[in-house]
Amino acid sequence: MKTGSSHGFKARPALRPFMFLGWSAAMLLVGSLIGNGVAESTTNVLGISQSHANPLQSEGTPIVRLDRDRLEGNNLGEFAPYEPESGDLIARGYEYFYSEDGNLGIGVWESKPGKMTYVDLEYDELMLVLDGGLVMTDEHGKVEVFGPGEGLVLPRGWSGTLAVPEGGVRKIWVSYMGGKKG
Repeated sequence: MKTGSSHGFKARPALRPFMFLGWSAAMLLVGSLIGNGVAESTTNVLGISQSHANPLQSEGTPIVRLDRDRLEGNNLGEFAPYEPESGDLIARGYEYFYSEDGNLGIGVWESKPGKMTYVDLEYDELMLVLDGGLVMTDEHGKVEVFGPGEGLVLPRGWSGTLAVPEGGVRKIWVSYMGGKKG
């Protein structure tokens, strides 16, 4: 039976935790020194920097993270009137991503109680409720209620009312403004 590592280096078992800690500290130091514009740095609750790829300067296509902090309703900006010509919602949100052609958008959105009216919606939108609720009423009066963990798709051309009951709502949204697939 072969012992040791495949690299020809054999550490005593008692030293392995110290080697791991040393390597981890070195990586944290290197990570904290990166400030060359290739990565943006944020600090988590433990004070540890987390790098997020800058898509304009990185190689390849980076993953877009939907971070827990914003999904829990933090760092979404200030509440402000949302599309006041269509209703009385006071909302805030964060846009995580738009495709290069602007046809696909993804974000998180939070609103206080109120309502807005859609008339011949110009895009398709998926909504996934994270907290609170939505009451959707179509143009024929059919009412559907959605709570945490439930979702819906509003197809292009939909008309009706989106109402946010007491307690408000926070949701992930995905909008598609493009044409038919294929």
